Parts: sequence; structure tokens; C-alpha cells
Amino acid sequence: MNQKITSVIKKEGYCEITYEDGVVGRLYLIAPNLFRYYVDPSGQYAAPKQSQPDLHAQILAPEIAADGSAELNNSILTETATTFCLKASELMINFAKSAGTMSVERKGETVLAEAKPLTVKKDGSSQVLLDEAGSKYFGGGTQNGRFNLTGEEVQIANTNNWIDQGVTSPAPFYWSTSGYGVLRNTFARGVYDFASKQNGRVTTTHNEERFDAFYFFADTAYGLIHAYQQLTGLPLLLPLYGFYEAHLNAYNRDYWVETNANAGGAIRYPNGKYYKEYQPQKLPKELKDKAIRENLNGEGGEENYELSARGMLDQYLQQDLPLGWFLPNDGYGAGYGQTKTLAGNVANLREFVEYANSRGVEVGLWTQQNLLPVDPDHPKTSDRDFEQELRAGVMALKTDVAWVGSGYSFGLNGTQTAAAMIKKIKGDALRPFIITVDGWAGTQNTAAVWTGDEKGGQWEYIRFQIPTYIGEGLSGQPNVASDMDGIFYGGNPVVNTRDYQWKAFTPIQLNMDGWGTNPKNPFAFSKNITAINRAYLKQKTMLLPYIYSIAHEAVVAGKPLIRAMFLEYPALPECYTNLVKYQYLWGESFLIAPIYQNTQADQAGNDIRNGIYLPDEQQIWFDYYTGKAYRGGQVVNNFAAPLWKLPVFVKAGAIIPKAAPTNTPAEYEKVKQERQLEIYPAGENCFNWYEDDDISDKYKQGQSAQTKISSKLAGTELTVIINPTAGTYAGMTAERPTELAIKTEQAPTAVSVAIAAKDVVLHEAKDLEDFQKSANSYFWDRQYVTNPYLREMGADLAQNFLRVKIAPVDISQDKIVLRVKGVKLQTDAVNELPTKKIALAGPAGLSDSLALTAKLAWEPADENLGRVTYNVKVDGLLYTGLPDPLLVLHDLRPASQHWYQVQTVTSSGYSGWSAKKYF
Repeated sequence: MNQKITSVIKKEGYCEITYEDGVVGRLYLIAPNLFRYYVDPSGQYAAPKQSQPDLHAQILAPEIAADGSAELNNSILTETATTFCLKASELMINFAKSAGTMSVERKGETVLAEAKPLTVKKDGSSQVLLDEAGSKYFGGGTQNGRFNLTGEEVQIANTNNWIDQGVTSPAPFYWSTSGYGVLRNTFARGVYDFASKQNGRVTTTHNEERFDAFYFFADTAYGLIHAYQQLTGLPLLLPLYGFYEAHLNAYNRDYWVETNANAGGAIRYPNGKYYKEYQPQKLPKELKDKAIRENLNGEGGEENYELSARGMLDQYLQQDLPLGWFLPNDGYGAGYGQTKTLAGNVANLREFVEYANSRGVEVGLWTQQNLLPVDPDHPKTSDRDFEQELRAGVMALKTDVAWVGSGYSFGLNGTQTAAAMIKKIKGDALRPFIITVDGWAGTQNTAAVWTGDEKGGQWEYIRFQIPTYIGEGLSGQPNVASDMDGIFYGGNPVVNTRDYQWKAFTPIQLNMDGWGTNPKNPFAFSKNITAINRAYLKQKTMLLPYIYSIAHEAVVAGKPLIRAMFLEYPALPECYTNLVKYQYLWGESFLIAPIYQNTQADQAGNDIRNGIYLPDEQQIWFDYYTGKAYRGGQVVNNFAAPLWKLPVFVKAGAIIPKAAPTNTPAEYEKVKQERQLEIYPAGENCFNWYEDDDISDKYKQGQSAQTKISSKLAGTELTVIINPTAGTYAGMTAERPTELAIKTEQAPTAVSVAIAAKDVVLHEAKDLEDFQKSANSYFWDRQYVTNPYLREMGADLAQNFLRVKIAPVDISQDKIVLRVKGVKLQTDAVNELPTKKIALAGPAGLSDSLALTAKLAWEPADENLGRVTYNVKVDGLLYTGLPDPLLVLHDLRPASQHWYQVQTVTSSGYSGWSAKKYF
């Protein structure tokens, strides 16, 4: 292409932009904040080329009219000596004649500008945009180990490299904090360079001789994420069962041989015997007569049942462990029946589904092949018939590389085909729930993604997954999963339980069993490890009303469940940096800081967590499990993390809908009829509690309900308003009781409730037993524990909460107003800065390393001062509570300059700050 632009002309449905060499581009105004620019030297302006023939994958949402709109008719095209300008309702798109470049203005400011003309050649098409100072870049799909792409070069290509810096389920999409996002409408591989090679330039390239891009604009990060989702399809709302752990394995392929406890690969079963598993091709000839072939339903006797899919499902429930869904055929060559016909195999599957359903558990299937018989008139037993499987009661599907290929249009075509089949058989009675590994732009509309076959038993697996998950949400994919403790390796009980802990605060938990050093289920190790895993799996079920509500926000407002810190705190520069690479917000109310490395663990795995950044110095954050208060605006170090404890913080002001703990989604459907709320009073706050039937697609037609809950603390008087529930859905119960737990450090002086503007007499209970007996009562509980399953594991878990119980009311009609006098918010923060300066010399002898992992050190304080800690400022950011004269900073950028100061803190007060030292 020649750089000069010779003309811009309005045509029917688009603007035609002609370059000096005759190449023509088309600009389509699709919406006030959205346009498409398409340059095609062939002049065909066709849809993007599929990865192979006979595929029909669609990147764009069906409702997107990609070719013209009324917006163009209302726009004004003008020409000056140097520029063509198209002025629309919200955007002004300029084409510089001589330079051959495009720029876009919004609200009087240039938001996007090309640094040079487009390049469209046989070996690829590229766009180079100016990189505005301070802009940050996000997106790209599953970019392992990364969330902020600024200064990075990333592959928009499926490398199937399931380690740090590997790429699976890429998306040809990114967005900038400058206020724009770009979707390349292509299935071709690409490379995006966000100013890593050429400062001040963002270069995006795809391997095709066409340039087709959609540009969208918004004021906020959420607005940009949601605009991308509206363009490519809103993400699926997970069915309720999908938030429970899933167990996956091949139960119709392998053989088991009894062995002894010391044999390699030996697994102990409930009958007290040890067995070793063999794939058919690896079973020694001398063991064939002793081998037991596994199956779904346990035919063949008691021992066969122990090794069956039913037997494993039973183990979960016998161990009092939550389980939501079960995939019994996850493995190459594993079907689900051993009959002589496909129909017979489907009948065998139906038996297992009926058994699982009778226990409250749903069933899904894995696939490595086409979903319908190749020859429908003569189906083979090795074929799949997904339509018949759906009729047999199957609810979910997990794809693998043998079926979705290397992704691109092949993978997207696979998930869209499966979703269409679900709709064909089930209509809107069942929402699609598909999990895939090789997605593309638009995958979020029909599928969740899992991050690949990774190695468990090691800290690295947890470490790089955390920013990966954060990056998924920033890429418009809120539904993300990975295998619990990896699929391979294992053998480390500490890593196993640390993985179970943090993933209780993620959307999907896949227990991919049968491939590692040991089983990856939550009861694979000791009773203590099992108890910890149980506590966190139960914790997730207790938070399901909150989780389901924020999952709905991900669909309708672009707010991912796992939120990068800057999404809620966009004005804090540190929230965009690697400082917060290993923590995230779970919705707006919880902050999760996973244990992702051995910092100074003892032999039992008890450790500390450093580098927890609590944002906003005006905000109080509570340790969710002890109730201790922490002041925001600081980086907390030396945070105690015994093996049972995941660092979880809940912010003051939070309103958390909860439920009784459950083991299955069927149990949850019963307890959801009893409303529970946990409230942390501070200022004015509100929460929209969302619910629907948990399984169907009917929520898309408005069959759902929302309850707005507000709280206001004025001085020591708290007002909580639970508004009438708006909307309804099939099976909704209107008459429901309500129980509230309100954090307050002192007993209230008065508690009153009005229902539908009529006062209700509350009984002041003398103890918890008395409270539970009365229909309308309150009790100041000094032994309240946020997770009862942790009660025996740690000290100081008892917190002070006012508990209020309200008899059933018609939630669709009756407004509840609760008033409490004498509420006291705990503001004595553990990390509160000292207020008294004493005559104490500040630290001296500051030193540092010059590596990207910097070790900042200084001379220790006089030992005669007793117990001291240190505060450190790094570039103005405050790190507190350091017990030793050392601070280690990770992931610093090359050639970047920083400074730090140190302050000594004693029980009497604090010293002055040391002089700044640059490093």
C-alpha cells in the first residue's frame, strides 16, 4: 500500500477510503462507540477465512450488523487541505491525506492514532499505533503468567505450551487505558507488540493479506471489556453446579490390579486394599488374569464397584466433600459402556446419570472426536452421539485438542456446534456449559476455558496461574478453570491444599484424576489435608449466593469474577504493576492473596505471606477468618499463613449473601430458600443479590430475580434495607426467612425490625440455642466463625457479630428495614502506623542489588531496643511490618530507576525516615 489517501467517499452502508496505489478500505459505523475498518486488496471484503474447509465459526455475535448502520446516515463527512473527517454522534474519525494514517477523537481528545500507514502484504497485515505515555494494555486471551501486557510482545497463537509465558485460547483482542479496544476479525495467527521493541509504538500483526478490525470506545475498563463481549457474544452464565468441584477421569478403559502399600502407584481404597492402575496397552501379560476392568456402574461385584465411577462418587459424599458434577470418560480411548452397540453404551451411561442425579450430582462428558456418528445408519460402539447423550441426562461437555484441534476457527466451531446441539435437544431448558482448551475471540459466549495439562506438586504451577486467571477476566473471559494440583506430577500435600484453598475463590475447579503421581482428589493425602480441603470446598458453597451474583455481573456489566486490582481502584498506579500480580479481588468485596511460594515454611507447611497490597488508606480490610482489621494504603508483610489459612480479606462496607454449607447442587436448591447475609458496616453500601433457576437459559428472557440490599452506618446507628425482590423465575419460593450476621465489636443498645412498614417484636436471646429457637430474635454472638470447618484448626477465629433472625415473609412484596443502635466498627488496625515520633536514629547502611529481583537491605537496629519492625517506602509506596532488615522486590523492569527509604518502629514509637537511596 502507498501511504497517501486520495479520497474518502460515503457509499451505501459504508465509507470508502482510497489509497494512492488504488487499494480501497471500507469503514462501517456500527454503533455510537463502535466502527469497523476493513482493507482488502482483493476487493472481496469477505468474512475471515476459516482454519479449514467446512467450518462455520462466527467471531461476531449474531446481533452485530457488521456491514453498515443508521449511524453512517447521521454522520457528517468533511474535507480540508490535509484531512478527511467523518464526524459521528460520539466519534470523529480523521484520515490524514499525506501521511495516510487514521486517528480517532472522542469527547474532544485524540484517543487512538496511527503512527504510520497500514501495511497489508502477502506475509501479513500490520497496524502501528502511537503509544500514549502512561497507557496500559490488556487482553490477548490466555497468556500464561501475564495480566498487564504493557512492554510485552505476545503471541496471538495457540502454542499449547502450558507453562509460564505459554499461550492457550488466545484472542485477537486488546484494550488500552487510553479508552479504546481493538478486535482483529481474523482466524490467522498474530503477534502483538506493546512497545517492547519500539518505544512509543504498539504494533499488531496477523499472518494474512487483509486488515479487518473493529474499534470500540468507553470511559472505563469495565465498559471496554463489556463492549468486546457485546461485539463477540456475552459470556455464558455458569450453571450453579458448575461452581462446585468436578471429578474427571476415565472409568471405562483401564485395569486395576491389587498390590501392596509400598508398590509404586499404589492407591488405597475404602475396602482397605491397595490397587495399581494400568492402561490397556501397559498391562503386563502375567497380570491379565488378576486385573479388574473399571466401569461406570460397578457391575461385577463389590470389588468392581469400589473401582467404578459410582464408587468414586460415593467416596466424595462419604468423606463429606462437595461435588457438583462428574465426567466419567475423560481420557483418550475411554468410552462409557462395554456393550456391543452404541445404543447399549448410551443406556449404560443413562444408568450412571440416574445414579449420580439421585445423589444430587450432575454428569458431563469429555470428547476427543465428532459428536455424531460418522455413519448415522451404522453407528459403531466407538462413536459418539451427543444428542442421545443429552437425552440420557448429560449436562456438560469438555473438549480436548483431538477434537478442537489447534484452536482458531476449528476450536470455536467445535464449541459453537456443541452449544447448538444442546439448544436443539434441550431448547432453553438447559444453558450450554462447555469447557475448552483452544479458544478464540467469542469463545466466552459458548464455553469456559481451562488452561491446559499442567504439572502439579510444585509451587510454579500455582504461581503463574494467578496472573493467568486475572488476565482471562481482562480478556473478556470470566469463566476460567485449571486442574486441581495439575493433571500430572503431584506428591506434595502442601501444594495440593494451597491449590484447593485459592481455587475456592475461582469459578471452576476441575479434579483431573488418574494421571499424576497420586490421585488429585481432595482426600488424597492425610486426614489433616482432607479437612483443610473440605473447609475450603465448603467455604465456596457457603458463598454461592455472592458468587452467583457476581457471575451475573460478569455477563451484564463486563465485571469478571476474578478482578484485577485496578478494576476497582483505577486511580492507584500501583494496582497496574507487578506488585499485585499475585493477588486479586473476588468480586468487589473480597481480596485474595494466594500462597504461591515457600517463603519460610516449616516442615508442616505453615508459612507467612509477604507483599499483600491493601488499597485505599481510607479503607479498612478485615482478615476474613480472624476479624482483625488492617488499614489500606499499605503493603502488608509477614502475614501469618499457617497451613490451614488462605489470606482472605473482606472490606469494611461489604454486604455478602451466603448460604448454609452443602455437598451437592441439589442440596443447595433447598438451602437457597433461606436467606442469609453477612454485613460489615461502614458508610453507605449496596449489593444486588441475583438469582434464577440455576440451570436453564431462561434468564436471558428475564426469568430471574434481584434483591437490592443497602446498609448505612451513621455514627453508631446502622440501617439495613432489604428491598422487595424484583422479578421471578420457575420454582422461586416467595416465602422465605432471613438471617443477618452483622460485625460489631460491642453489644447493640437497640435492635428493631419493620416489615412492610409494620414493626415486628424481636426477642433478645440469652444464648445461641435460645436464638435458634425463636422465629424473630437477635443475639450478640461473641463466638461467630465465618467458616465453621476451620474452627478446630486455628486460634482466635471467634469474632463478634450481631445475629438477627426474621421469620418468613413474602420477599416479592415485603420490604425489611433493620435498625441497630450501638454498632461499633473495629478500626484499631493491626498495621496502623505509629503516631509518636521518638528520638531514635533512622536506619543506616542502606544497600541494594541491581538485579530484576532487588534485595534492599540496611543495618539492623540496636538489639537493646527490644522487638522492632521496619517500614519501607519504595517509590512512595508503603511496606509495613517487616521483621528483618531486608525487603525483596520481584519483577522489576529492566533499566528502570527506583528509590527507597527505611523507618524503624518500636513499641514506643518510630524513627525518622532514612535518606532516599536510588537503585
